[in-house]
Amino acid sequence: MASVNYFKMYINVGGRKVYYEQAGSGTPLLLLHGWSASVEVFRRLFSMLAKNRTVRAVDFPGFGLSEPPPSHWGTAEYSGLVKNLMDEWGCGKTDLLAHSFGARVALKFSHAHPDSVNRLVLTGAAGIRSKKRISGGKRFLQRAAKTASVFGTPGRWVKEKIYRRIGSADYAAAGDMRPVLVRVVNEDLSPILPDIHHETLLIWGENDSETPLEDGRKMKNGLPNSRMEVIKGAGHYAFMDAPDIFYNLVKTFLRLPG
Repeated sequence: MASVNYFKMYINVGGRKVYYEQAGSGTPLLLLHGWSASVEVFRRLFSMLAKNRTVRAVDFPGFGLSEPPPSHWGTAEYSGLVKNLMDEWGCGKTDLLAHSFGARVALKFSHAHPDSVNRLVLTGAAGIRSKKRISGGKRFLQRAAKTASVFGTPGRWVKEKIYRRIGSADYAAAGDMRPVLVRVVNEDLSPILPDIHHETLLIWGENDSETPLEDGRKMKNGLPNSRMEVIKGAGHYAFMDAPDIFYNLVKTFLRLPG
């Protein structure tokens, strides 16, 4: 990285060891990663942004190098962590760039602490709870899992097998973080969107299968001061699929020089 003031460090927040990285100088910008990811996912984008900004990227508790949360956190608790971090850093009003699950946290944080946020860049943002049609076979398996849970240890084993069959890859890989995943994916942030008035750029991959383009359009309609850009051919990780296009969109929106 070209920046000389590049740091990798831990900070103690509420008794939890939280890992973050920092580089660059100037107006602060905080990067928030998605589910099952870490600061590593932003490596290239981080380097590009740190040429003009003080960039921080944090591993959420339970991910990367940070300790797990002390309980089954939801977006409110993760939002509280971001507030505590910003207070520790003393960085004042901050721009946020957040992906997927991180966007859930960014939206919750912006709603709870509007004076701490300048502008928002949200990509592949989760938070819209889509009503998806459930097939008869899947519905049967869901009922079977619910019934199996009353039969003690054998029932829990059967329930786990069923959930692995019908659940998402994230659920199957979540391990001890499954209760957190279940909690956050069932939070619908649609009701708070009209109250978030920060200038917001939504960047979506045309082929995003995790948070479909339809969700992005719903989010745009809900956020009163937002606009949306769609990157052709990109998927859920648009900033990795089309890094230069993504960076140029962010550079223009955040009014970066060069």
